[in-house]
Amino acid sequence: MRHFGWQSLVATSLGLFIAGLQAQTLDSVLAGETDVSTFYSLIQKYPDILNGLPSGGATVLAPNNAAFVRNAQFVKNSPDFITSVLQYHVLQDTVLAKNLVAGAPIFTDTLLASWTNITGGIRVEMLVQGGDVVALIGGQGSRSTLITADLPFTGGVVQIIDSLLVPPGNITTTCQEYNFTSFEGALYAADLLTSDSSTSNLTIFAPQNAAFQAIGSAITSMSSSDLAKIMNFHTIPNQVLYSPSLKNNSVLTTLEGGKLTITRADNNAVYINSAQILAPDIMIGNGVLHVIDNVLNPSSSGVPTETLATQLPVFASASSVSGLPFTSNIPAATTSVQSVATGNAQPTGVKSSSSKALAAKVARETGFKAGVMAVIGGAAMLL
Repeated sequence: MRHFGWQSLVATSLGLFIAGLQAQTLDSVLAGETDVSTFYSLIQKYPDILNGLPSGGATVLAPNNAAFVRNAQFVKNSPDFITSVLQYHVLQDTVLAKNLVAGAPIFTDTLLASWTNITGGIRVEMLVQGGDVVALIGGQGSRSTLITADLPFTGGVVQIIDSLLVPPGNITTTCQEYNFTSFEGALYAADLLTSDSSTSNLTIFAPQNAAFQAIGSAITSMSSSDLAKIMNFHTIPNQVLYSPSLKNNSVLTTLEGGKLTITRADNNAVYINSAQILAPDIMIGNGVLHVIDNVLNPSSSGVPTETLATQLPVFASASSVSGLPFTSNIPAATTSVQSVATGNAQPTGVKSSSSKALAAKVARETGFKAGVMAVIGGAAMLL
């Protein structure tokens, strides 16, 4: 008769216990977590939420009951609306929180196919912050925090989060919510708003308002066609480049035809030619947008001066103006609920729990400027 030591017995029992956990169905895992009973009831009421669940592994982001209390109007919406938003909470890969690495955000496809014009689908970002806090970032500044991690089921894992995530909107909606008014107005003035909203798979570097103010005397006097060249120099076609893909010394070809060079400094700052990225990875319905501190010039590529907090303008003889350029070009009644990219209405009635404190924390950990990140973090889309 074979005898087992106590260590072997414990190891065998633990292995059987873990195997039993892994053998649970998604239904049984959700039924056993009382804090997600609202989400579980919606899964039962609208089984289409899980249509297309990948056989190779999935991650279910289950908002807790408090997330739905803060969004009492959510469950009063149409079944299509509820199904679509919650499909944005199902990732097409098994993502374990314990495997995430600080400073290395990941972007994972979801089951939501509508509201976007991106090859491969709409994504959710996951990243580790200080104190091993895992943040999840959706569209329009929506943020959530992981509160219960890595609950296994047969075919994937459940992650319980503390708020609902919002699918990305189009570029107009995003500019309005983040207060990128000069950038939005410049797109209107250059007659590029429609193409930048409807063209799939774009990476856009959007200068902050202060960058347009700094060169206001030069850029506001340009013709529409000349302004279009400047704006197209900020757009990379046919690629959706999230921050991990912006490799040091890589060269990108812009829609205007010029070249942009990526520089990664020792202090974690990332530059596009001479402009620093202030806030990366703002997801839009047809790609991704990165906020920069300077307006790029195809006639003067420039190199960054890493000792400067803000890079100098690269437009010769330009002077600053007191007002925000191009804001008068924005139509008085621009819609924020209609997606130009897809023609589908954007979701309404969802609030996120993003905060300025959380944004500042992200800024400190990533090397991006806290002031801009705090503004962006506090401007979450309250759909």
